[in-house]
Amino acid sequence: MHLQRQGTLVAIAIPKRSNKILFPLLLSVGIPATAIHLIHKENLELQLQNLILEEKAAAAFTLTFPWKIPATILALPTFGFINFHFGKLPNYKGGDPIFWQIKNRQQYGAISIHQMTDTLDEGTLFIRQEISIIPGETYGLHCQRLGTLAIELANKLITQLQNNTLFAIDISTEQDAMYDSPTEDELTIKWEIQTADEIEYLVNATNPKYGGAITSIKENSLRLLEVSPADVNTTEQFVPGTIVYADVVYGLIVACINGEFLKINIASTQHGFVSGIKLFQLGLSLGEKFV
Repeated sequence: MHLQRQGTLVAIAIPKRSNKILFPLLLSVGIPATAIHLIHKENLELQLQNLILEEKAAAAFTLTFPWKIPATILALPTFGFINFHFGKLPNYKGGDPIFWQIKNRQQYGAISIHQMTDTLDEGTLFIRQEISIIPGETYGLHCQRLGTLAIELANKLITQLQNNTLFAIDISTEQDAMYDSPTEDELTIKWEIQTADEIEYLVNATNPKYGGAITSIKENSLRLLEVSPADVNTTEQFVPGTIVYADVVYGLIVACINGEFLKINIASTQHGFVSGIKLFQLGLSLGEKFV
């Protein structure tokens, strides 16, 4: 919307599969329907080629675009394709840096703006702006703040393009790491080895994109969407994953390694979203164990 007001936006291309979510959202912020183009993966190259040539686009900005863009298309705009990577490059390459940065308990995320090449998350880095990951922040909340920052950085990028003041950032001495999208195993809580802090950050990293961190109890699978540290005044040693407190006031408190405890605040079951108190009311009780 901000780029449209500036007169710098000529078109938006979105995947056809995201139409039901993104199209109404774009309309609601004032983007005209004629400027929104639905793209199919099957003939991606031809669609993008026609769109760029018809609109005479000087540059193409990409944000979380799901498909690899052919090298022939990357070279069509005067300034090429410039990607807004929602993570710190080169430390967090890959399709979902937000998940990994939160799970790995990083203090900062980032937006890295770079020239796109035919190799994923390579190309000259032009702008990199860090943003704090607030303790307790979920994937969705962090992503929202990144979106706000992206508007600011888009204005900076356009100004630099117009004034020919876009310069490369030297990252040759920095650690280079590629992270794949998380597997089911990586989304699963490992009560026997993960600390309470590690579990909490995993839970935050999965909310809402992955529907919560995976666990199970009494042979029923569920996902945890919010947990918080809990103080339990005891010297008793519990097997990690064991429910050590259960009532209608506090819900469920679960033992972790190192004598730490977590309170379950929100979970997702096959019957819907429930609180820890509701899990108690549904039959989970003292001494039962999450695995």
